[in-house]
Amino acid sequence: MNKLRGMKGLTSLLEMDGLSLVLPLERVFDDLPNVVFFIKDRAGRYLAVNRALMERCALAEKARLVGKRPSDFFPTALAERYERQDRRVLESGKPVLDQLELHLYPNRGRGWCLTSKYPVLDRRTGKIAALMGISRDVEDSASRAASHGLPELAQAIEVLQTRLQDPPEMAELAELCGLSTVRFTRLVQRVFHLTPRQLAMKVRLDEALHLLATTDSSLSDIALETGFCDQSAFTRHFRRMTGVPPGIFRSQTARQ
Repeated sequence: MNKLRGMKGLTSLLEMDGLSLVLPLERVFDDLPNVVFFIKDRAGRYLAVNRALMERCALAEKARLVGKRPSDFFPTALAERYERQDRRVLESGKPVLDQLELHLYPNRGRGWCLTSKYPVLDRRTGKIAALMGISRDVEDSASRAASHGLPELAQAIEVLQTRLQDPPEMAELAELCGLSTVRFTRLVQRVFHLTPRQLAMKVRLDEALHLLATTDSSLSDIALETGFCDQSAFTRHFRRMTGVPPGIFRSQTARQ
């Protein structure tokens, strides 16, 4: 573990065309904007992290995270979700790819991320020895779509935001924007790195997060205002993407 402490000296060997290249992974992952990177051992302890994760945990040095588990920094419900996900990857040997999640950080910040986790093999034994994770920040604003010269996507987000109680199906949304379903899907994935379904769900849950944090509306009222058929469906989707039920999220937000 000491060789990886705080990612100091963390490197990778790449052999190609007769060359053996030592890649400075520590510097690479520290310099990536809006990306969280980590490696954990089979017990779920951080072996290496990048600067972004350190800063979002409100820590002054990466070594403070090494040897610790998510439960040492994150709320219990979130830590349990992260650890269940880790165990699934370690036990099955199959990666988790582009999981849309709301991350709540100890520095009281929050943001949507696309998370992927991969099993890491020991070169000597071929067995799974660790887990590597990458979380990329997600932005879905209309201004970003406009900046890409894609007013159709800006219009799509505006439609989603104004029709929260009656969200359109993807085919209807594409048609409203004057695009084929295939073209619409490709543009959403290219600009936001999300599927249209992920984009639509994120817009609805963003409004739910706002209502939970700023109003006294009941959970059932918020469910209906954001297009869910009932409180149970709202709670199920909310918990799947945030790791906590909406009532607990509201109480945690109130304490902040």
